[in-house]
Amino acid sequence: MLDIRKMNDRFYAAGEIILRFRLLNIAAFFILIAAAFFGLNQIRMETDVESWFLEDDELLQVKEEFEDIFGNDEFCGVLIETDNVFSREALTGIRKLGLELRQKVPYADDVISLADLEYITGTAEGIDINQLVPDPIPTDRESLSTIRYKALAKKALKNRLVSEDGRYTWLMLRLKPLPDDWSEKGIENPELAIGRMAHEVADQQQYAFLNPKLTGLPVIAHDKMAFFDRETPKLLGLALLVTMLTLAFFLRNVRGVIFPFITLVGSMIVVFGIQGYLGISVDPSMVFIPIFLGIAITTSYSIHIFNFSRRELAATGHRRKSLLHAIEETGWPLLFCALTTMVALLSFWMVPMRPIRWIGLTSSSLVGVIYVLVIVMLPTLLSFGKNKTPHKAIDLETPHDARTGQVRAADSNKGHQGVDKLMLWLGKRVLNRPKTVLLVFFVMVAICLTGLFQMDVSFDVRRTFGLKVPYVKRITHIADTPVGSLYSYGIAIEFPEPGMVKEPENLNKFDILTQEVETLPLTKKVSSLLDVIKDMNQVMNDGDAAYYRIPETREAIAQQLLLYENAGGAEAERWVDYDYQRLRLMVEMTDYNSGEAMRELKFIQKRAKELFPNAHVLLIGSISQYTVMQNYVTWGQIASFLVALVIITLLMSLVFGSLRLGLIGMIPNVAPALAVAGIMGFANIPLDMMTVTMMPMLLGLAVDDTIHFISHSQLGFQLTGNYQAATRRTFLVVGSAMFYTSLVLILSFSAFMISDVKVFINMAILIGAGIFSALATDYFVTPVLLKQFAVFGKEESTQ
Repeated sequence: MLDIRKMNDRFYAAGEIILRFRLLNIAAFFILIAAAFFGLNQIRMETDVESWFLEDDELLQVKEEFEDIFGNDEFCGVLIETDNVFSREALTGIRKLGLELRQKVPYADDVISLADLEYITGTAEGIDINQLVPDPIPTDRESLSTIRYKALAKKALKNRLVSEDGRYTWLMLRLKPLPDDWSEKGIENPELAIGRMAHEVADQQQYAFLNPKLTGLPVIAHDKMAFFDRETPKLLGLALLVTMLTLAFFLRNVRGVIFPFITLVGSMIVVFGIQGYLGISVDPSMVFIPIFLGIAITTSYSIHIFNFSRRELAATGHRRKSLLHAIEETGWPLLFCALTTMVALLSFWMVPMRPIRWIGLTSSSLVGVIYVLVIVMLPTLLSFGKNKTPHKAIDLETPHDARTGQVRAADSNKGHQGVDKLMLWLGKRVLNRPKTVLLVFFVMVAICLTGLFQMDVSFDVRRTFGLKVPYVKRITHIADTPVGSLYSYGIAIEFPEPGMVKEPENLNKFDILTQEVETLPLTKKVSSLLDVIKDMNQVMNDGDAAYYRIPETREAIAQQLLLYENAGGAEAERWVDYDYQRLRLMVEMTDYNSGEAMRELKFIQKRAKELFPNAHVLLIGSISQYTVMQNYVTWGQIASFLVALVIITLLMSLVFGSLRLGLIGMIPNVAPALAVAGIMGFANIPLDMMTVTMMPMLLGLAVDDTIHFISHSQLGFQLTGNYQAATRRTFLVVGSAMFYTSLVLILSFSAFMISDVKVFINMAILIGAGIFSALATDYFVTPVLLKQFAVFGKEESTQ
């Protein structure tokens, strides 16, 4: 078993070195900060979905293969909403908007809209492909009525490109493939450039009468970054303010506020500056996680240093000795806390998603840097100042010194005395009713498990971010209209031989698959080569609606497609390759739920394989990526949490020299996860890719208090040989610091409550509940189990 006294002696010696070279420490700190600072402006922000996946991910490889054949499947969509989209003014505005988008938006390919649309009509010689809306746009009512009639007569257009009531229409700006090497070339992120310019064009006053509303992944990426560029600093500033005010209230010391703040800012500059030099990209919606975790860790570690130093300063009045005592008492527990927290956070690396791995790497790096700066710079900065007159306060049966065994005086601050009295009361009584404590604990576990089994694993931008986020509200409104959609994905069928697409059997099977996809709950509309073929067949048969179907023979299909190509038709190229070996189906969605989406995608894969056993079926597009992403993150985080739990248990068992002690130590660290899962189940809060990151975070935060409690309990038992006395000593030595750190963490994360983002509000509630449950378990359950299993050995005396 680890000898805590010997370990404390080593940190006492280290403290003497730290304080001896305090000026050198300050100089080294400022040199490090200055060097790292210039790396901050080199940090790259990425918001596109592809940046979430690893380079060798199968989904990205499929996407690249698809783009080589069909081009980019991404687009910018514009919902037009007026009283009559068929009026001359509206059609003129739509055509002008489409032209300006095509000219000014980078990587623009072509525009599909009412005013820019292939329209097939039959002639005596065959077919004619022209614009639905002629140029110049007619002014007379009869011609405009004809345009309306022709548009609504096409099944491929009615309630898909334009609503039946003529109030809504859809403009789609299709894009060319985007470069992957934009960063190396030093150019703007293509998705952000597209989204920014699309807004600049569509948001002009001249188009206001069209009420244009933008969507599409590039637009969402741009809006997402713009929103979180405002939201994250606001929350960060408030969290820092709350933390500083809380520290000022509890510590009643200006140094206790300023010096931890310097440590925190310095740690962030070092970590993010190095990432800037290394060219590591960052997702703006994920930045808040390591930043807020950094605030929490800095606050926690700093409070422990201050708590011990203020006690010694009150007893001796000697500043240097008080700081040596603080380093001696906290150095080893804080080091072990930092190591276990880093292990918990590095478990994020098990999730094969770049931003999640970035969170793990960044957060663990921050924890390591924060520990070094807190243990070195905080005592260094606090060492400047005069000694104070020692005084004695009310005897609170304060604990023995780890080195001398002498009784220390309590802090004279009345606020601290109140917390110390509470800790004394708990220390005396927590072991009096062990059966009651364990009964209540197991009842709470049972309740939380009930909620756990009601938890919904789901990712949905509406439920995750909420409708108070402007761009989420906008894209939700677009999806709720007859013609707009929320997301889209694609299905590609690759046949063994060229020309097989023209086989009526294959096209009819593809039609069956398409009709079945249309009946799925999340489907809004579908588009494919079938729209062109069926329209051609109807046109070739005098517009008879009965012929809106696939021709019966291969020859008829081939003849009509050749006629279409010779007439200048180009839309079919979007849906079939040159060799007629590969087909594409685009599915636009009215809503999104990752659980339902996963079921639908699995159904599509299974059904397509049944219909085309010899073909290669590919699922492509944003929704496929989001669904796979949710699957990766959710189950990956659950696995990483379990792995981190096992590793930390083994570490605690190894360090404390007892497997039983390691297992007991993990109970307070599992408690937050159970509490959070139970609340999520009962409150119908979905477990998505953001909320699931809380589990390893809470494990990293909870393990800190557990290590402090067990470490001081072990030291107390070594000094007293009695569990009751060791428990009382532990509550008085570290109980108040645990109380302060937990309360500060809860209040700091409560800053999330003012956010418009629903998941931030949920996280504020859940993290607060998790931290409280961990503290309560440490206070009540841990000491009971330590005594019940006699993990430190048999008692030598009774007190």
